[in-house]
Amino acid sequence: MPARAKRKDRRPVSVTLVALLALGLAVYSVAFGVIAIQSGERDRLPDAIFHLVLGGGALVAAVGSFRLAPWGWTALMTWAVVALTHQILRYLFFDDPNYVDMAVSTFAVLALSPLDVQIAFGLRHPANVHFERPTRNPLDRL
Repeated sequence: MPARAKRKDRRPVSVTLVALLALGLAVYSVAFGVIAIQSGERDRLPDAIFHLVLGGGALVAAVGSFRLAPWGWTALMTWAVVALTHQILRYLFFDDPNYVDMAVSTFAVLALSPLDVQIAFGLRHPANVHFERPTRNPLDRL
């Protein structure tokens, strides 16, 4: 248990923000999917199922991120890339993208990319990394 408490102290602010955003988008996506299915329109069914799956993935990613599990980083990045690709395809082919979802997905990718975030998740070993200057991630300076 002491190792987990120590890892919790090292959680970057950006990880907490992305996890909270993923949790919020999970609730939104599941609610959107349920409402779209209950509307009874057959043309909205594929989009509703996609949102239910994406919401479930976002929920799993948020839980993994709060636990700082290495698979949590992978789940968050996968969720963000799938959501971003979905919105780019909607922009290119259907002309009705959700810009908030696109912005949140972009923020998630950029916030999870710094080296110190990867070290916090245990993806990189800190002994192999030399921090000669402070982090350049403005969210971690808060």
